[in-house]
Amino acid sequence: MASYNTNTSYAIQPLLEKLSSEDSDFRFMSLSDLHTILSNKTVALASDSTTTINRIVDGVLKSLSDNNAEVQNLAVKCLAPLTARINDTQLTNVLNRLSSFSTTESDGSLASTALRTIITNVPATNTVGKIFVGRLLHTLLPNLRNSTDSVDVLVDLVNRFGASLTYEQVGETQHALIGVLETGKGLVRKRAVGALGALSNHLTPKLWDNMMKYLIDSFSRGVPADRLRILVSVCGTLCKTNSVRLSPYLGPLTESVLKSLEVEDDDVRESALITLDTFVGLCSTEMAAFSGDIIAVGSRFVKFDPNYAAVEEDEEEMDDADDDEDEDNELDGEYDEDDAFSDEDDVSWRLRRCAAKLLATLIETRPDLLSHLYTSVAPLLISRFKEREETVRVEVLNTFAALVRQTASTATAAAAASSSRRKRRMSDDSMILESDPRRQLPDLSGRVFKLLSQHLLKISSLPSKQACLTVATETVAVLPSLPYEFSLFIPTIEPAMSQSTLRTSIIHFVSILVTNHSLEQLAEYLPTIVSIVVAGADDKFYKISSEALAAAGDVIILITTTSNVDTSKYITQLHEIVVAKATASESDLEVREKAIMAIGQLLIYARDALSKTEIDADAVILLDRLKNETTRPATIRSIENIGASPSADASLFDKNWVIEVVIELAGLLRKSNRALRASALSALKVVTEKFMSQIDEATATGLVSVLRGVIVEDDLQFLGPALSILTTLVTALGTLHGDITDILVDLVPKLATPITTGPLLALFSALARAGQGQLLFSALSNEDILITPTGAKALAVVIVRGGLVDEKVAQIKAEASRTDNDAGARSALMVLGEIAKLVGGSLPKDLLSLDFLFRQFATPSDEVRVTAAQTMGAIAASNVDTYVPLIISQLTPESTNAKLLVVALKEIVVLNSTTKARALALAPYTADLWMRLFALDLGASSKIGGGENSSLKLIAAECIGRLTTLEPAKFIPNLQLLLRSNDVGTRSVIISAVRFLFSQNDASATLADESASADELLRPVVVDFFALLEDSDLENRRLATSAIASVAHNKPNLLADHLARVLGLLFQDTFARPELVREVQMGPFKHKVDDGLDVRKAAYDSLYAMLVAFAQQRKAELQLDVMIERAIGGLDDDHDIKITSCVMIGKIAEIDPSVVATKLDVLAKKFTDVLSLKLKETAIKQEVEKHGELQRRAIRTSQQIQSAFAAAEKSTEAVTASTDISPAWAKYVTETLRTKTAVGGDQVMR
Repeated sequence: MASYNTNTSYAIQPLLEKLSSEDSDFRFMSLSDLHTILSNKTVALASDSTTTINRIVDGVLKSLSDNNAEVQNLAVKCLAPLTARINDTQLTNVLNRLSSFSTTESDGSLASTALRTIITNVPATNTVGKIFVGRLLHTLLPNLRNSTDSVDVLVDLVNRFGASLTYEQVGETQHALIGVLETGKGLVRKRAVGALGALSNHLTPKLWDNMMKYLIDSFSRGVPADRLRILVSVCGTLCKTNSVRLSPYLGPLTESVLKSLEVEDDDVRESALITLDTFVGLCSTEMAAFSGDIIAVGSRFVKFDPNYAAVEEDEEEMDDADDDEDEDNELDGEYDEDDAFSDEDDVSWRLRRCAAKLLATLIETRPDLLSHLYTSVAPLLISRFKEREETVRVEVLNTFAALVRQTASTATAAAAASSSRRKRRMSDDSMILESDPRRQLPDLSGRVFKLLSQHLLKISSLPSKQACLTVATETVAVLPSLPYEFSLFIPTIEPAMSQSTLRTSIIHFVSILVTNHSLEQLAEYLPTIVSIVVAGADDKFYKISSEALAAAGDVIILITTTSNVDTSKYITQLHEIVVAKATASESDLEVREKAIMAIGQLLIYARDALSKTEIDADAVILLDRLKNETTRPATIRSIENIGASPSADASLFDKNWVIEVVIELAGLLRKSNRALRASALSALKVVTEKFMSQIDEATATGLVSVLRGVIVEDDLQFLGPALSILTTLVTALGTLHGDITDILVDLVPKLATPITTGPLLALFSALARAGQGQLLFSALSNEDILITPTGAKALAVVIVRGGLVDEKVAQIKAEASRTDNDAGARSALMVLGEIAKLVGGSLPKDLLSLDFLFRQFATPSDEVRVTAAQTMGAIAASNVDTYVPLIISQLTPESTNAKLLVVALKEIVVLNSTTKARALALAPYTADLWMRLFALDLGASSKIGGGENSSLKLIAAECIGRLTTLEPAKFIPNLQLLLRSNDVGTRSVIISAVRFLFSQNDASATLADESASADELLRPVVVDFFALLEDSDLENRRLATSAIASVAHNKPNLLADHLARVLGLLFQDTFARPELVREVQMGPFKHKVDDGLDVRKAAYDSLYAMLVAFAQQRKAELQLDVMIERAIGGLDDDHDIKITSCVMIGKIAEIDPSVVATKLDVLAKKFTDVLSLKLKETAIKQEVEKHGELQRRAIRTSQQIQSAFAAAEKSTEAVTASTDISPAWAKYVTETLRTKTAVGGDQVMR
């Protein structure tokens, strides 16, 4: 390729001169070089670029008139990069010349192609849009009736620059296109339908209403068949491009489309069926009223075959044995090529195909009709398996597959719902099962498999066979048992393996079959199943071979289950092919990886059927593959699976093999590949746990050295497994060669999450048991370490597991008694509390007494006092009968230690909620504790803001909530009564307690023996709780409102029957109340304070929680139209509410894009204001951060809306909304969003 310097005039000048050459080859090569220069964005034009580009424009446009077609085509190609280099004036010149360009008769569409190229590639700015619209529209509209090229240009123009059209221009264009529909001919009229679809996104409400009125009036007047077909097509096209705006008119339009099916014209009927398919797919909710009509129409036309005299009476009685025999004879005749019906003029097959597609769309969008569809549609579809037309037969089979697939999806959802209803009675379950489609499918499955077997044998068409296998695969995935006719189908599969295009589908069918059915059901089919898998594994095409080897793993699991079936020969066959593929160097990598995984499954499930020699040989293969860089990842996974299997034992492999594997895996920990290191460490953890008895001391020492380097890195992903491996080594060997105490101690203050602290504490426990307790005690006895929760737990573990309790507790107790070191006293108390949790009731009473802790309540430090109270609770939790009565006796309204005693009680209740036995131990004291807590006059204390009283209220409320979880039947009725208290403070405490109950799962709420679950007991409480959403006290109202979010997140079933009431109350709280806004004098300034702001924040948070909780099951009850209004209103509120509102809008877009589509104009303005706002130079850091957060959230929400629209356009289950539905939104996306995203794209997703 030629290289060009910065001054391109010298390079371009000779190219332009050659464009006038008489030799067409010179002209072509010149244009080719010119295209290269223009396409290279790094090449700048010369200083006289305006003159240069004008000459280029003249040369390219002149080449469009060239008498050589290749030169013309290349000239059109040059226009694409040229448009990026020209200014508005030059662009106008190009449009003027192309608009009047006269082409030769041999290629009349060249000017159109050139214009479309420019329209597609020119930058889509508002200025350019006005130039194009102003220059082209008046030229295109008069020619629409006679030129398809003009219509094509118009479609591109509207799609690209529709937002630049004025109201008058949109009206003129609509009028012109309607004129084409009425008087145009042939292809022009068909293209005009597409143009109307593109224009519909830019119609104003008035013009849209006019369009709808035109369609409805035209249908009612009655029009010729050719126009009727066009009108029906327009309805479908408008639904595709603008289903949201079409939905209000869908009723009369659907009725008209249904009536058009009575016209004796196959083209009209086909168009009507296609339009109905679009309606059902994109407006399933609105079309629900026409479901019966759709089923009737689909059923009528799926068997519509007037030109073929076939006996179809057997459709009436599908289960009759005589009919089955007749059908066999009929099917034989169907595929007799000598007698096959042939009529080139017969187009009824198109109606049958469209009807099948219509039924498939209805099945996919209306799962609630599944039971009815099995009764009315499924038998008809099965009868049409004999369809003579190839494309129709495939569509019918795919429609039935969709029905079965929807059955599986419904069954999964039903199973999930059933598992959540734990108290449902058996009678209810049986009633549900009677209407379950899974009960209806088995009644039809025999006929299905019989027909499918005949298809595979007698049809030569690959698409039909593929569709048959799809139906079979979906059916066996749902059927609980296989019908007798399945024995007719399975023998037809193996011969079909001769066709390579079907092998993958057959293997997938086998995999699904063996995964979903038992060995007893499949015993007679094992020869065929294994033969298919072996043949597939040996296929020369790697995709088929790898799929077969993956299926081999499923077959291995099946044939090794306990049964009376002898499967040894099948295991031998599978073992031979798997080993052959794993060791074949010429095999593709994917094939070898799947074979290695299959070897692992053989060693896990079939080891009893393999000889010791075979097992050892397989182990050698795994070790060899582990040392190979390409197969190493798959081998690591296979070895890990073997080690993790409960059925594998330490004697499976010999000692030398285990040691070599450990050394090899340990060596991989030094590699730079992070994914490889992670998988190697995970496998090493499993191998050491399973085969520790075969790892010698020397190997363990080397492993410790490697793991030391892993721990030093402080990588949390690797830290947990590394510590677990060390724990295994210490437990087995008793000690570690190479001191790692210093490293472990350094880790203690850094770790806080259970995923890492758990393994670390387990390692400390193992080391302490191994005799290193004194060493660890000295290392951990550091104030900076012990002040952390993990440090206190670690030292407690060392003391207890190292047998140092009697020796060290007195020393720690003395440290806790010091008054000159609050940090040391607090850390010592923390250690004592952790020791008490570990040793439980066996703690020596003479070493730890509550008197000692009561004395700590007198220390000046608040932190020490609270820690002493927590330690008291830990001691009392394990010695309930000894200590709880004493604490209760001290808990009086007059006590100065009331708060600390409540802290201790909370610790007692928390620790005794972990097991049912401990909960029962506390049960005799719960009533007394309840009375003592309310005797503290918490209601009065809650009226005092801040300080001890406020803190006491919060702790006591949690304590009350936890007591209620222990015995819900006893205390929930009491809470319900107290919710109605006239005392504001009492209501505040009870709201906090009930809110805690809402946040608990079922496991923590049913520890004691109860006749009813806590959820059932909470149902009447929730009804009373709603009244608190209108509480006169703002703080109580805020607490109650925020509690709704907790209910929606943890126990949505409690709200499911009250959505309308809850949403109404929440919507009410999203409005600002002027009477709650007051002015506060702050020095010389007046500052406005909104006392209702916190309530509004809680209301928006709860609305979002409701959106998330009920998006799937209760979408229709969420009042999304009101929800989007309040979310938009929140964009003008406080910063936190703005953020929540943006999140809500994004979620609503995901749930139902049509709701957001109606508000795009408003959202475009709101988001434009957010993204365009610039802060003052004097803005403080907090303002800058908040503004940046809001902008990022607005961009993220805009992207969610765009993604939701894109997904909806591709989905047949969602109502679509085009991104061009609103000109304002399209302009916002083009001019504001993309610009802002490009500038700050790296920050958008933060």
